[in-house]
Parts: sequence; C-alpha cells; structure tokens
Amino acid sequence: MSSVLSIVFVLRCTQKLLDRLNATPDSESVPPDTVLGDWYANLIRVGRTQVVLAVRERSLLPVVVPARDGHALVQRLSDALGPMLTAIGVPTADADAECRAMQHWAVGKTANRRVLRSLNDLAIQLQVGLLDYPDRTLLAHSLWLAQTPLKVIDYGAPDQATLAAFVAHRALRVAKNR
Repeated sequence: MSSVLSIVFVLRCTQKLLDRLNATPDSESVPPDTVLGDWYANLIRVGRTQVVLAVRERSLLPVVVPARDGHALVQRLSDALGPMLTAIGVPTADADAECRAMQHWAVGKTANRRVLRSLNDLAIQLQVGLLDYPDRTLLAHSLWLAQTPLKVIDYGAPDQATLAAFVAHRALRVAKNR
C-alpha cells in the first residue's frame, strides 16, 4: 500500500473480520475519493459457507464475496462491484472508473453506526438467503439484497440510491467543466 495521500477509500471492517484478516486498522483517516465512499464489511458464516458482506458507505450498496484469502479481499470486492453496478444500470464507463479507483486503500475500524446498523440488517437477510437459496450465485444474493428498503435511506433501496449517486456525480462533473 502507498502513502496516506494516495488512499482512495478505507475498508472499514467489523472486529470479527479484522480478526479473520489478522489486520491492524490504520489510524489515518482520509475522506474517500470514490463516488460511493468507503466500504463497511463483515464476515458472515452460515453452516460451512463463509462470505464477506460489504456495503458502500454512501448508498449502502451490498456486495457479497467469498471469505477465502483475506489478502485479496479488496480485489474480489472490486471484481464483484463492476458486474453489480452494470446489473443495476450504472453506465459501464462509470462502473469501470469506480472499480479503478479501488486500487489504493487502507483498513480501518467501522466508524458510522448508521452504516453498521444497515450492514447488520442486510447480514440477517443474507443469512436467510444463503440458507433458503444455497444455489444462488453471490451476485444474485447481492442484487437481491440491493433491493431491500432500508430505514437510513428513507426506506429506499441501495440499488436506487447507488444510481442516484452516480447521476449526481455525473451532473457535478458536467457543471465543473462548464
């Protein structure tokens, strides 16, 4: 990992995931430079299945990835994010830019209770989904969770909040270039 100045986002892990990753949180905290903000992540275990559920701070967009090989977790999140964004309607160029922006990061502790509550609510949903639909792909679980209305975003769904974030980001970029 590079210097603090090049960090684009923080992977904010629950203590359970920090222990699993054997990671020490970085004490430096910088504002994220991605459209969707930092990631909040937790380890979810259902029987023999172990996955990481991560949500984006600004839109609560959930992404589910395998829990294996903790050193490659951010790469797996990046790899899963692109198809997730395009599946919900984010233009490919915007999805690619968001994934490219995930190359510089730090590990941190969770810092936003609102996001953590939503992560926990989605974790319960995911546990049910993994039990009831064991053959569903992780992308399908992610898309299913993304349609869950959440109180902290005025009972909107994360997929719609994500689309709105990208529309607003694009509008700001156009306004700056005028």
